[in-house]
Amino acid sequence: MTPSNHRSLTTLNTVFEPSRLEVHIAKSESRAGAVLQIVQDLVGAGDTPIREARAAIRRQQNHQAAHMLHTLNGSVANLGGRRVCELAGELEMLLDRDGAPQLIDQLMGCLEREFQHFLKSASQWLELQQAQFELPGRRSRAREERMMELCECLAGNDLRAFDLFDELYAHLEARMVAEDFSAFRAALQTLNFSLALGYVQTITGV
Repeated sequence: MTPSNHRSLTTLNTVFEPSRLEVHIAKSESRAGAVLQIVQDLVGAGDTPIREARAAIRRQQNHQAAHMLHTLNGSVANLGGRRVCELAGELEMLLDRDGAPQLIDQLMGCLEREFQHFLKSASQWLELQQAQFELPGRRSRAREERMMELCECLAGNDLRAFDLFDELYAHLEARMVAEDFSAFRAALQTLNFSLALGYVQTITGV
């Protein structure tokens, strides 16, 4: 994450303040997947917790709605959503004592708006983190899978090998010594797939 992007997200620190999450990730990148999945699950659920709480209020099940908001409060608190937590906590107390319906409705409207801001900020942060921690690994795995596919095509005299060669050109050139790469290209161009396969196998270990 660039400094400018980091500032743009953390200036709204009462909406979504991810510093605690970033500390967990910084301590061990292996934790990144689990941390990001927590945020992904919350973002993916969207406004479902608010809609379910409203439905419970319409059924005059205020204590159930209060429990739902208590659960939401705990989830959002771990992600630094202070404004959402404050509203959810206030609503929880009002619902537990069957407060004025008009005030509850007004606060629910405020909570809905603040939760949308929270989800938007969390989603933006999630996208940046996924780009930083997940995509490089995915690209690497995808490239290795394509290398295996190239080997299979060469072994089977499949002309799709040419498409894969174009796709993997830079990677193959970087992995092979110049002489081997030139010989590999020549073998491919003359449809000597068995010879070309040998050069690829030297860098894949297959």
